[in-house]
Amino acid sequence: MSKVFIIDDDVIHQRIAQIMIEKHHTYNVITSYTEAIKALEFISENLNNKSELPNVILLDLNMPVVDGWDFLKRFKQFDQELIKDIHIYIVSSSVDETDKIRALAYPPVKGFISKPLSPAILKGLI
Repeated sequence: MSKVFIIDDDVIHQRIAQIMIEKHHTYNVITSYTEAIKALEFISENLNNKSELPNVILLDLNMPVVDGWDFLKRFKQFDQELIKDIHIYIVSSSVDETDKIRALAYPPVKGFISKPLSPAILKGLI
């Protein structure tokens, strides 16, 4: 069963992503977080529970309190303890090339996607 976490403070973007994923049957389970810290807490509590962990995380960079950069730094702290490989894709409206380079320096980050998402992009992440 494939799972995806959508971490984005923009509930409209979250809903659009959910609709596309459901319509195109891209993932079986979708979990959305408006606060990155909540996703980190869930992952840290389930480090050894492979069935609960997502296959993919769609992560926004610009969020209040814990932004995407903070998420990546904190995720890195327990990444080696995870029983499952989790692929992270940055989903951002940023077109700054330095953001792309910086994001791809984190090994779990597998790509940088510009908003808005499209069905073709989602299918390419499976």
